[in-house]
Amino acid sequence: MTIQNIQVPTFDLGPQIPRVIHQIYFSKNPLPIVLARNIQAIKTMNPGWEHRLYDDQAMATFIVEHYGLEIANLFYKINPQYGAARADLFRYLLMYKRGGVYLDIKSTTVEPLDGAIRPNDRFILSRWRNSPGEPHAGWGVHKEFEANRKREFQQWHIIAAPGHPFLKAVIERVLTNIQNYRSWVHGVGNKGVWRTTGPIAYMLAIEPLMSSNSYRMVANETELSLQYNVCSDPSNLFGKHYGLLSDPIVSMDGWLSIPAHHIYSQVRNVYRQFLLKPPA
Repeated sequence: MTIQNIQVPTFDLGPQIPRVIHQIYFSKNPLPIVLARNIQAIKTMNPGWEHRLYDDQAMATFIVEHYGLEIANLFYKINPQYGAARADLFRYLLMYKRGGVYLDIKSTTVEPLDGAIRPNDRFILSRWRNSPGEPHAGWGVHKEFEANRKREFQQWHIIAAPGHPFLKAVIERVLTNIQNYRSWVHGVGNKGVWRTTGPIAYMLAIEPLMSSNSYRMVANETELSLQYNVCSDPSNLFGKHYGLLSDPIVSMDGWLSIPAHHIYSQVRNVYRQFLLKPPA
């Protein structure tokens, strides 16, 4: 099955960004207290906004209803250990259809969104404060971006009108990556997620369209009154971090896939041990 067989719907570009805040947590029962408090703080700070929280069942229902079984099947090809990768794809599908403001569940607003979003905004992009001495020094630096440390777009927040072409392009790129996924090409762990569904795929899909579509670029999240992380220890909330995993991100077709992945894993382990080995 190739991407040409899968039709991503074309939705009309909305006239404005809806006053809806979307967040994802795979199980609402129970919602950890730090996340429940964060959601309540967001609601209190943004009283004119609707807040929607999506769990596993809500995500499945949404994808089937609005995108059909083929795209739902690709979503479920993502290894459930990599919840971050599933959350990546779902946020793109959700925001392309619904629009509004998507925030990672551990992220928050520090001032009302009404003061950050303009009536004529259709899509807002921002980058990391990742220069030496900045809060996220070294983040978002990838070989795919060459020497430009300010190239990666943040995608822990997405602020968009529904139907924006940026998101259609991101969805198509991510679905292609899922269909063609090979662990020895795309990788596993952090880098694999970033390339397959995350910020590398996001940026590489959007960048070619920037000259022909409506968007606003801000320097970083502070201009949007957003905060990346309210949790002192996210591992207590999300289990083993996907960066520590070595299993394939996507279930791979073909009888050679399992032995090929095993060889790749062995080579990767030797390489990592060599890098971590202290000098003699």
